[in-house]
Amino acid sequence: MLISQALIVGLTVCAVAAAKPKHLVMVLTDDLGWNTAWNNPDIISPTLNALAASGMIMDRHYVYRYCAPTRGSFLTGRYPYRLSATRANLIPWTLPDGINTTYKYLPKKLKEAGYTSHHIGKWHNGLYEYAMTPPGRGFDTSLGFLVGGEDHWTSQVSGECNGQKIVDLSWGFSANQTVTPAVGLNGTYTGYVFTDRSVQIIQEHDATTPIFMYIALHNTHGPIEAPPDYVAMYNFSFARQNNFDAQVTFVDHSVKNITDALRSNADMWANTLFVWSTDNGSPPSGAGSNDPLRGGKGSFWEGGYRVPGFINGGLVPAFKRGTTLRGVIHISDWWPTFSTVAGLSPTDDSGPAPLDGVDQSAYIFGDENSPRTEVVLDHLMHCVAPGDTSQCVPGQTPDFPAGHYPNHTAGALLKISAVKIYKLIVGPAAMASWYGHFSPNATSGKINYDDFVGCWPHPCLYELTTDPTEHVDLALDEPDVLDGMLARFKALEDTYHPPKTNPKTDQAGLCMAVQANGGFIHPWR
Repeated sequence: MLISQALIVGLTVCAVAAAKPKHLVMVLTDDLGWNTAWNNPDIISPTLNALAASGMIMDRHYVYRYCAPTRGSFLTGRYPYRLSATRANLIPWTLPDGINTTYKYLPKKLKEAGYTSHHIGKWHNGLYEYAMTPPGRGFDTSLGFLVGGEDHWTSQVSGECNGQKIVDLSWGFSANQTVTPAVGLNGTYTGYVFTDRSVQIIQEHDATTPIFMYIALHNTHGPIEAPPDYVAMYNFSFARQNNFDAQVTFVDHSVKNITDALRSNADMWANTLFVWSTDNGSPPSGAGSNDPLRGGKGSFWEGGYRVPGFINGGLVPAFKRGTTLRGVIHISDWWPTFSTVAGLSPTDDSGPAPLDGVDQSAYIFGDENSPRTEVVLDHLMHCVAPGDTSQCVPGQTPDFPAGHYPNHTAGALLKISAVKIYKLIVGPAAMASWYGHFSPNATSGKINYDDFVGCWPHPCLYELTTDPTEHVDLALDEPDVLDGMLARFKALEDTYHPPKTNPKTDQAGLCMAVQANGGFIHPWR
């Protein structure tokens, strides 16, 4: 009887699990596009490069095109389009909104296998009530900020309360159901704060207990700030590039300290599955590069969704080390994958939408191909414009292909086979350009995304294995593929989508909580 290599490896991993716990670590970097680390010789990133080379590079790791939905997808196992965060990225911070609380977040799932779970860094999944915060979602401890971005040095966020600056940095503990201001830590570059906390947790952890760490670094999100000694490592003529690349090097040093700590505490590294990736592509008007991919953060193009990543740790089989995974992995897949590695069933029936994530454990531990046959990158049936989101901008009815355009619903879809990956984009798709090795640069100035709009008034079709940079639109050349994918896109209208309209902002509620907590953000309901 023949037994597959994946099954043999899987049985071996399970046998090891009976003796030793398996630790799960996800490090998610912020706003860092494709052209970085091992993809970019300008970047000083020896740790990331070495871990990628000795582990498994994820060549097709797909996330959402901006922050909060990616994070929600990772923690719920659902496609981002099913989450309310796609409406407006949970901005402004005064929105009493967040990911549906009936979903079972990953730390609550892993608790069933005895895991202790820790969140460090950026949250951006809701904050207005305790149930939306990291401890409310099942993390035993948390140290980080609740909104989507802040100053790296002062921890101050945009906006004020009665003329007072707002600070966002807090501790969270599920044991006593508290979120408290991290007084005294603000004023220190948060890259140090989050790295030091990660290392402390590892050093103090009982290695006989399985641990899940979600380390959501704030670098390389704006404002583009890095410690001076890191900036001094670069000498480009454009100061913003020096600062941005320094942020990447800081990420590299953070990962080094974290992985060194895992090796030092009873060799936790030997029993760890360690994943590093980013939450979306770089914003061309902010800083970074998705070169050679098209578009960037916020766009339907590959530069928005496809990001660098790798898998390492002692649980990676020897025969998979030094390889590149060419198959598609989606950010939602980590929910069932981590569940399986933890010895749990990779299933979940919580919340209003079914699980979308696909268990990738067999692919990681042995199989040659990813089990993914489709990815719904986006399917927007609501308006994400700021302000009054109850109204969507009307568009003209396209005349191509006749009868198939899905009622102005915009988005993107991947159809995956053993030899081809087709991508459908239903526009309008802004940022339809290629922004080079670093953007913006000293001569480009402010980028106007509206100057570059594609896939409108008719949709586009690309084959990504031969055209990863989306230069050749096949919509007219392969009508059968186009029609089939448009029919599938249309059918998605019958699946669960979050409510169309944002709740009303609650500036008074937020400010009351800020004033009661010494100027720090805090849940207010």
